[in-house]
Amino acid sequence: MNKYNKHIIVISIDALNALDFNYIKDLPTFKSYISEGSYVRNMYSIYPSLTYPCHTSIITGTYPNKHGIVSNKKCQPERYKKPEWYWYEKSIKVPTIFDYAKKQGYTCASILWPVMAGATITYNMPELWPIEPGCFISNYIKNSSRNLIIPALKNAKLSCSAQPTLDNIADDISNYLILKKQPNLLFIHFTQLDYTMHRLGTSATKIQCILNTMDSRIEGLINSTKKANIYDQTDFIILGDHGMNNYKYYICMNSFFKENKLIITNDRNRIISWKAFCNACGGSAQICIKNEGDKQLYKKVYAQLLELQSNPESGIKKVYTSEETNRLFHLDNSFQFVLEAKDGYVFNNHICNQLIIPRTKLSRPHIADHGFLPTHPNMRTLLFAKGNNINNTYIPQATLVDVAPTIAKIMNIPMKNIDGKCLDSLLKH
Repeated sequence: MNKYNKHIIVISIDALNALDFNYIKDLPTFKSYISEGSYVRNMYSIYPSLTYPCHTSIITGTYPNKHGIVSNKKCQPERYKKPEWYWYEKSIKVPTIFDYAKKQGYTCASILWPVMAGATITYNMPELWPIEPGCFISNYIKNSSRNLIIPALKNAKLSCSAQPTLDNIADDISNYLILKKQPNLLFIHFTQLDYTMHRLGTSATKIQCILNTMDSRIEGLINSTKKANIYDQTDFIILGDHGMNNYKYYICMNSFFKENKLIITNDRNRIISWKAFCNACGGSAQICIKNEGDKQLYKKVYAQLLELQSNPESGIKKVYTSEETNRLFHLDNSFQFVLEAKDGYVFNNHICNQLIIPRTKLSRPHIADHGFLPTHPNMRTLLFAKGNNINNTYIPQATLVDVAPTIAKIMNIPMKNIDGKCLDSLLKH
């Protein structure tokens, strides 16, 4: 087959949990993928199991210690209440599957895929939103492809609610691209499931309604490939990025650092100086020491963290050095320690007068979160695949870094220095 007639559509359902399998296996579209295609029952996330690091691992085939996206939000003590997110593709330190595909002459599309703002791909509608006052529209246009602006305005059904509006926009634009442009690679990010689980918890009855909607959305995308006469040349990959875990308490490490004079704030609780800072990542946290060469401070902070770990009421399950997380979980950056929370707890950047606070004490509290170790039983996700190049098989387990090399093999794209491996049993030979 001529390479330009190959198409792959990757659909990310943010927060699709492996525990959802028993429900979605009976939904008509998912059921067809199980009976006619391949699926991975236990798809392991990466550390931290957060959306932006996960989606970067999916498109690079590498772990955070290589691609550099170690959290959703940047470590910015001076603006800890509203830190910047890792929106921009220039933050990724290794080539993505899009970079490799472009060199092979393939057309690419990315719809609300994280860390894609400013990426020079054929059709790009990145995930990007304002956190400070300013001209968001001009910034968005600058960092997306202009060839999608008019279709977005025509297809987007605006609403005052964040969801399902965002998923509706992603759905509409993706179907438009399939029908009108037929890109070789189309990556789509749906977020309503994650949005709802954060707010209502993992057992909310609305979760099943959203899974039903996702089943219908996928069917609609499949039907669009049939209308565009590319169905027989299209492979579909559907996957999640992480699971979700309910919690009751926040661990406020920056409150602890303030109490121990490692953070100094003004009367508005704004940080004016710091020696140690916690960048919360949901079920984990990254601890930065400002002066990395201060060995005495390093030893002091390490001893304090280990003392907290030994306290059963601290909510801290494990303290890792960055050397340990790099060796064990391929996670390394400019932080010195990583903390893992116990079940029922997550970390928060909030500075108050106590280390542990009930989630109900904060305004607009969530009920569930992620960011825990990928080995946590609630952090596993799923993968489904079907198409002309896809085998009919069951794979017990794989990891997110295996997705890009598998796509690369289908498209005959060479990728270098990656951590993942091609899921050969998923493919026809």
